[in-house]
Amino acid sequence: KLMAEKVSAVFNELPHLKKIITFNKTDHTTENIISFEELIYGELLEEKTAYSDKLADEYFLKRAKAQNTDELLTIIYTSGTTGVPKGVCLTHRNVLANVKQCTDSFPVVPQDRFLSFLPLAHTYERTGGYYVPLSKGAKIYYAKNIDTLAAQMTEVKPTVVLAVPMLFTRIQSRLTKSVEQMPLLKRTITKRALKIGKAYRENKTNALWKLADKKVFSVIRQRTGGEIKFFISGGSALSKETAEFFDSIGILILQGYGMTEASPVISVNRLDNNEFGTVGPPLENVTVKIADDGEILVQGENVMQGYFKNEKETSEMIIDGWLHTGDIGRIENGMLKITDRKKTLIKTAGGKYISLTHIEENLERSEYISQVISFASDHRDFVTAIIVPDTDMLEALAKKLDIKFETLSELTDNDIVHNFFESEIDVLQKQIAKYERVRKFALLDTPFTIESGELTPTLKLKRKVIEEKHKDLIGSFYN
Repeated sequence: KLMAEKVSAVFNELPHLKKIITFNKTDHTTENIISFEELIYGELLEEKTAYSDKLADEYFLKRAKAQNTDELLTIIYTSGTTGVPKGVCLTHRNVLANVKQCTDSFPVVPQDRFLSFLPLAHTYERTGGYYVPLSKGAKIYYAKNIDTLAAQMTEVKPTVVLAVPMLFTRIQSRLTKSVEQMPLLKRTITKRALKIGKAYRENKTNALWKLADKKVFSVIRQRTGGEIKFFISGGSALSKETAEFFDSIGILILQGYGMTEASPVISVNRLDNNEFGTVGPPLENVTVKIADDGEILVQGENVMQGYFKNEKETSEMIIDGWLHTGDIGRIENGMLKITDRKKTLIKTAGGKYISLTHIEENLERSEYISQVISFASDHRDFVTAIIVPDTDMLEALAKKLDIKFETLSELTDNDIVHNFFESEIDVLQKQIAKYERVRKFALLDTPFTIESGELTPTLKLKRKVIEEKHKDLIGSFYN
């Protein structure tokens, strides 16, 4: 209400603004503001007909039947991780097809409870966390934000949660830290249970796994409400190690793959066909093939009509009826595996092709690293990176090394800390080629955030924004 009134106060200064729509009905006195109910059932209200659920349902069905399935339903803008966001035009058919493709691929029933915390402006949450449960009559609960998710999980006891990889890495990191802070006996039992979980992950009928589950894993699962059937992970790549860790304690994560241009889901692992490290088989009635250069191509009723007022980009994205995803991958035993993104394959000054995604995922294995972005190009001789340390681990490290500090910047600028991270990075990079290794790096004392414009709503790094913001720092690596 307050926001609507603020916008209404400057309504005459906004020539393109037609109406202000409030989610809840308010006692407004201006024609500039209407409620969502008035927007949907305006004609009924104008007829002065007494409102009833029956009349509203009849009116809704009448309007629904009058719609052309190939008419534009929504324009959703891409997240702009590698460039300028583009308006994706999706029709009723696109979205409805994808909803059916999803519900044909994994079970959703009216008794399910979804806990939503991702933005509905993003097609991943809108289709998977909004349209899909609504289509089956399931309940949707909305978390205040990602920071309140833990408390609201125990309150709601969700059966399905859509999330992004950062949530799982955060949960795993916090769990690891909490184990280290336990009393000796409890810590010893928990660590032993986690080792058993890893050893018998694929044989949960084993007596040892059952004992570890009874004593430790079931307690951990209660923090999610205790009734989770499965999590779905999307938005970016989930590491195989993270997925296997959660599976070892009895929490199943089904990793999927999609993009706004496909409404968005293209493939997802199934309850009865799940392979960690892959994004599963394509959805029902979605066709996927691999081009000669390794790019993933997609066909199906879920594929967009095109970009809003951008024929050039549309013609480059959809060629001969195939959506060119820009992702590199392969299909093995019917399972799709994403190996890279075309735009993050860089040719260095030395003539070698490297994957920035691969480099970053390798460094993110460190419990001391919260975020990392790497840099290379055809005019740069080596790979560099900007790293955001994990705050808790950084402070624990300072205590261990007896480093006195008052601010985080004093730690990120500290030579001893820098040398520690250099050693950590050297260990992580032993398994990759020399030309792929990060040679210089800097530590930041502030994380990349949505508010700073450096993260998308699904917590992916905006490479161009970060490069521009830190261009002087990146330039200093090569000067």
